[in-house]
Amino acid sequence: MKSIQTNIKRVIVGKVEPDEDLIDSIIQMIKIHNLKSGLINCIGALKKYTLGYLDIDSKEYLKKTFDEYVELVSCMGNISFKDGEPIVHLHISIGTKDYNIFGGHLFQPSIVSITGEVYIFEIDKKLNRVIDPRFDLSLLDI
Repeated sequence: MKSIQTNIKRVIVGKVEPDEDLIDSIIQMIKIHNLKSGLINCIGALKKYTLGYLDIDSKEYLKKTFDEYVELVSCMGNISFKDGEPIVHLHISIGTKDYNIFGGHLFQPSIVSITGEVYIFEIDKKLNRVIDPRFDLSLLDI
């Protein structure tokens, strides 16, 4: 186990409009506000989205894209950097019209249907990602 101590520096609140991509919009917020790193919370609604599940044996994400209107019940994640570029790592819970909940790792496309309400809690330390050879994934370097 590794850990660091950091502090909340500021909070950025964003509204993602219909037909915009949630992940692209968060990356724009990172660049506009020159964010170091941070924690992300989102709620809203999507109409097209891709979920992923990491297959630990193959070390690859199994991905499925959905074209349906859903509630973005919960979305949380973080902002870090790899090779100087922001990495937005999000996991979501989706609510369907028949009141089922499912989720996974959010990939693109992540197209908003009505709104995406984004809260970014910037921390005062920059987090970076490096390849962990055990999983062949870019994981936090703490």
